Amino acid sequence: MTFQRKEITLENLSPVFTPEQEAAKRRELEQQLYDVFRKYADKRQEEEAGA
Repeated sequence: MTFQRKEITLENLSPVFTPEQEAAKRRELEQQLYDVFRKYADKRQEEEAGA
């Protein structure tokens, strides 16, 4: 399959990434989850400090 001029291999309708691509995606997801966690952890600390 070609998408945006890039060849993408599909297995069971899921993209097949190289190990490097897989690691990069994992780091990106972990960073996004960490950012969400920090946002809510900081908010909770502020609420507890004000209580």
